[in-house]
Amino acid sequence: MHCGPKRGRRTVGEGATHLQSIATLGPNAAKGRFGVAYVKSIFSQAAVGFNETAPDEDAIAVDGSLEFAIAAARVQIKCSSQFKISGKSATWDSELHWRNSWSTSAVPVYFVLVILDYKDPVDWIRHHDAGTDHRAAAFWVRVNGTGAPAEKILVPKVQRLTVATLELWEREVKSCFIPTIS
Repeated sequence: MHCGPKRGRRTVGEGATHLQSIATLGPNAAKGRFGVAYVKSIFSQAAVGFNETAPDEDAIAVDGSLEFAIAAARVQIKCSSQFKISGKSATWDSELHWRNSWSTSAVPVYFVLVILDYKDPVDWIRHHDAGTDHRAAAFWVRVNGTGAPAEKILVPKVQRLTVATLELWEREVKSCFIPTIS
């Protein structure tokens, strides 16, 4: 059965030859989608909603808003296989328009870096009899309200994104509206 014209196939990774026949995303787009999905899975684990910014509408340099009861925190997500999960930190170049946008936000803006230890998409997720494991980790840093944003974002790997992280973020959002009593 033929349903339309044949189209060129895109590859998702150098070693993922068996995925080439079904791939519709290029390598960077595949990483980007994986990064957002990975972070959303942590938000879901915490039962906190996330409103993703529509593609091409990220004028304020965020991928979405994490919806706490009092107000939202803004989140920018990047995903890379150029770093290892182990180590002390990772550095990411920030763009001037990101920094300008982040500096105008009255609520916290967090930069989240999802690190894949493997370049080949086949290795990003491991399926086995006991379940499915993501072979990734996410780390974060606040990029506004802490001084002038730098051209390079230093992401300390002691700041692993977990459910406990969201409790801290929620307190930081609350502090924007409810002053702390000394």
